[in-house]
Amino acid sequence: MDRADVALIEALQRDSSRSIAELAESVALSPSACHRRIRALEERGVIDGYAARVDPRRIGLAVEVFVEITLTSQSRESMDRFERAVGDFDDILECHLMSGSADYLLRVAAADLEEYGRIHRDCLARLPGVSATRSSFSLRRIKRFEGYPAPRA
Repeated sequence: MDRADVALIEALQRDSSRSIAELAESVALSPSACHRRIRALEERGVIDGYAARVDPRRIGLAVEVFVEITLTSQSRESMDRFERAVGDFDDILECHLMSGSADYLLRVAAADLEEYGRIHRDCLARLPGVSATRSSFSLRRIKRFEGYPAPRA
């Protein structure tokens, strides 16, 4: 990737809703060159989609929870079964296979503690092969994810 690709990645992560003409101007490219580069980044899988960043509190999700999951077994079959099941629950926003004391780290958002209780009962407790869960509640977000740091060309 050269400097123009890096500039495009940074610009798109800040605001992907801008027109090609606006993006091109912000990174000092012609609109046609900008469009070609974006398509090439998409084809190479560097850009794998576009989405709006939503403020969870403004849509009623005031509680953010990080849930550490420990499985009864770390066999391939147990992990595969757990990972497939995670995909069935929309309440689980993210799932990461971890090193350290927990096998997985999940991120969940809920309207309130009562709603999290429902998610725990109806979702987390139904995940296969779980021996222990540990929930940590976010008290306040200090820094919001705004995109990945682009590599320096």
